Amino acid sequence: MPASCQFAIGVHTLALLAQSPDAFLTSNEIAESTMTHPVVVRRLMASLQEAGVVETQKGPGGGVRLARLPRQISLADVYRAVQTSEPLHLPHTPPNKNCPIGQAMQRILEQIFERAESALTGELARTTLSDVLENALAQHRAHAS
Repeated sequence: MPASCQFAIGVHTLALLAQSPDAFLTSNEIAESTMTHPVVVRRLMASLQEAGVVETQKGPGGGVRLARLPRQISLADVYRAVQTSEPLHLPHTPPNKNCPIGQAMQRILEQIFERAESALTGELARTTLSDVLENALAQHRAHAS
């Protein structure tokens, strides 16, 4: 699954957990909301648990719940937990070193990609899980009226 999908499903899942912060939800319950296979949910939750965003409990009544308050979890936390690769990639083969453009291209793109990644994580850091939950519930109320 592309990392961007993991991020989107992660945010969806965490908003679902934030709605009932004390309850443990099973991977089946989460999968039903996200329309994702429970195995995918379990893998994603393992990454989020490793990052200290969720905690799990095994056995009857077990599942997953938030390990911190929703206002303490930024979308940058989620992104860092589930991002498995750089969002922008350089080609696997280096450009022709005899070409004046090729000589500089890798260094130029690395700098651009670094700034883009920094802008992305900066924007995500400004948004908390509380913000996402409030927005989702407001949109739900607007559509229900």
